[in-house]
Amino acid sequence: MAMKLEFFSHSQILAPFFFLIGLQLRNETTHIKQILLPSFAAVGGMIFPALIFISLNSDPKIQTGWPLVMPTDIALVMLVLLALGKGVRVELKTFLLALAVADDLLSILVLAGKYSGALKISEVVASIGAVLLGAVLGKVWFERVFVNFVNLVILPLYVFANIYPAISEGFEFNSTLGNSIIISRLVGKVIGITLFALIGSKILKQQLTITKSELVAGSTFAGMGLAVSIMIANLSYDSALLLNQSKEGLLLAAVISGVVGSAILMISKRRNLN
Repeated sequence: MAMKLEFFSHSQILAPFFFLIGLQLRNETTHIKQILLPSFAAVGGMIFPALIFISLNSDPKIQTGWPLVMPTDIALVMLVLLALGKGVRVELKTFLLALAVADDLLSILVLAGKYSGALKISEVVASIGAVLLGAVLGKVWFERVFVNFVNLVILPLYVFANIYPAISEGFEFNSTLGNSIIISRLVGKVIGITLFALIGSKILKQQLTITKSELVAGSTFAGMGLAVSIMIANLSYDSALLLNQSKEGLLLAAVISGVVGSAILMISKRRNLN
C-alpha cells in the first residue's frame, strides 16, 4: 500500500494535469480580451497571499515555501460549483476558469525560476514541457475524456497519495506553518483578486461580468489549491514535519475556502430573491 501511494505522490504523475493546463490555455487565448481581466485579478491573487505568508513567518526555513499559497485548483472549484447547482451563473464559472488557468501558468513560471536546482530541474522541465505541448496542439478529439480522466483520476490519486501520509499520523490543527497557509490563502486571495479585479476593470476599461458578491465568493473559492501547491511543498521542504504541516494547512484551507465561498454565494442568492 505504501509503495503504491509513493508512486502516485511523485510530481511526474502530474504531467497530464499540466498538459490539460496547456489545452485550457489554448482554448482561453482564442478570446484574448475575455481573459485579460481574470488574468490581471490572478496576479493580485498570487501577490497578496505570498506577501502575507512571508510576513507571518520569520523562519527562513518556512518562508522558502511562499509559492505554495499561490496556485488555485480549478478542478476543486468547479466541483464545488457543480455541487451548488444551477444557481451558479455561467459568467462566474467562466471568470474562475480563466483566473485559475492564468494562476496555474504563472505559478509554474515561478516554479521554474525558484526550483531550478540540478536535483529538481527534470520535474520543472517536464511540467513546462507538458503545458507547452497542450498549448500548441490543435483541437484534440479526446479532450473531453482527457479532462475527466485528469480531474477524476489523476488529481484525486496525487492529492490522496500526498495528503494521506501527512494526516495518518494525526492531524495537527495548530501549527504555525499550517495556520499561516490558511490565513494567507483565505485573506490574501480575497483581497488580492477582488482589489486587482476592480482596479483592472478601470485600467483595462472592461466591465466585470460578475457581481461584487460573486467576485468575493469566487476570490474565496480561489483559496482552494492542492495539486500544484503540494508539488511546490514537496520541492520546498526537506523536513518531514514541515512538509506534513504544509499539506495539512493546504487541505484545511481548501475545505474552509469551499465552505465560506459557498455560504457567500447562497446568502447573496437569497438576498437577491427577497
